Amino acid sequence: MRPTFMGLETAKRGIMVNQKAIDIVGNNISNVNTKGYTRQRLDSVSVNVYGSSQFNYSSIPLAGQGVDAKGVAQIRNPYLDAKFREQYSDVGYFDQKAAILDQIEGIISDPEVEGTGIKSALTALSQSLADFSQNPYQETNANIVMHAFKAVTQVLNEYDANLQTLMEQTKNDFSIAVQDINTKLNQLSELNKSIAHEIFANSDYDGVNYGPNDLLDQRNTILDDLSRYGSVQVTNLDGGGVQVKFNGKVVVDVSGASYTNDQLMIGSDGTSLTWNSNGKTANLGSGAIKGFTDMLTGNDSIMSGIPYYQNQLDNFAKTLADVFNNKVHADDPDFPDKYKELLSGDGNGNITAGNISISDKWAEDSSYIIRDKNPDGDLDNTDILDMKAALEQDFNFGSGFSGTFSEFITKTTNTLGSEIKTNSARMQASLSIAESVESERMGVSGVSLNEEGINMMTYNKAYQALGRLMTTMDEQLDMIINKMGMVGR
Repeated sequence: MRPTFMGLETAKRGIMVNQKAIDIVGNNISNVNTKGYTRQRLDSVSVNVYGSSQFNYSSIPLAGQGVDAKGVAQIRNPYLDAKFREQYSDVGYFDQKAAILDQIEGIISDPEVEGTGIKSALTALSQSLADFSQNPYQETNANIVMHAFKAVTQVLNEYDANLQTLMEQTKNDFSIAVQDINTKLNQLSELNKSIAHEIFANSDYDGVNYGPNDLLDQRNTILDDLSRYGSVQVTNLDGGGVQVKFNGKVVVDVSGASYTNDQLMIGSDGTSLTWNSNGKTANLGSGAIKGFTDMLTGNDSIMSGIPYYQNQLDNFAKTLADVFNNKVHADDPDFPDKYKELLSGDGNGNITAGNISISDKWAEDSSYIIRDKNPDGDLDNTDILDMKAALEQDFNFGSGFSGTFSEFITKTTNTLGSEIKTNSARMQASLSIAESVESERMGVSGVSLNEEGINMMTYNKAYQALGRLMTTMDEQLDMIINKMGMVGR
């Protein structure tokens, strides 16, 4: 015979479980726009009933005791998490490169329409030399040529200064990114500890560890953000903790009651990285950190970072000084040596885009390049025409390229344009894949208002039915307690 009040207990359990299920539905709907929130569900199981073989008791009288809540689980797909993080690291790499390449483009692009680029300065120089060749003894024309040369050197100075500023800014952004990684690694270690302390059931139902879902959401959000910086691999551990690797290197781990994490250290050069735990070079794989280091150290046309464009400008400045100081007048024995000191650098023979300028002698006297008149009074503009012709001649710029000054600038800007175009195409491809995976992941973990509406109606109907069941059970008990044995009284 069943216990007298078992029916009420069955109805009560059902009401409580369905009420809690409606609470979870309400929580899901409330967090539909919360970043990192994972859809939750209430797991329920039928109340277990066991007989005793020792006393040959039957379990039938105890059957039908209703439902019990096992725990509140998150609905996530580990495969989609791993796939998204893998793609997100590629997006981080190409996105970081794009941000820096766009800034380089803004610095060394040649806006000929505005007349402020290096090509415009070269065109103005060529025109000033043409005008000067018509009146090679006019100080006014000589002054115009001097200022045209000065304009070319000033553009180079400006390009170099802006690239140097970009280098320092990028190093600072790189340092901030590394600090953010270290902060996130610390947070993951602390979350591992907190989650382990809050886990209240083992994975004995459907492979689920029931724990603090808000902390799990925080941890997953940090792992997603961290994957932008590099190749992140996550392994779930017993007890609710996770082991995190960066490109195969363990950076967050749990061992017994020990919760550890590594840290990144930046070298004195501002670009190299090592791990604090062993001092070895840190390689985080594809991600924003690699985007930073490639742009901070890339020094060839295949990996064209900031140093590559700095060196290209330096090559241009050195060639410009060599041509107009030495090569233009090399075959003219009558041209005084003092007139060959038109462009200078740091005073020690070192010429870069950052220090090139017209010589002090020329700056003090614009007529420095005017030749003495021939005794017979003939016009001598040969050297001026040679200077103009030099702007259209091919020279070796020391970087495997031979061509004119204008062609060298075109080649450099084309290299930049090609890199931007290629990087943009690859970023769009990676972003498209990442967005597709994220859409799949949100289909599993995201809150669907339609689905939650259906769940709400389902649990509400069950709640109402259980309320009716409890009323029926109450009527039965009233019959047993108050009306049975009343016949004939």
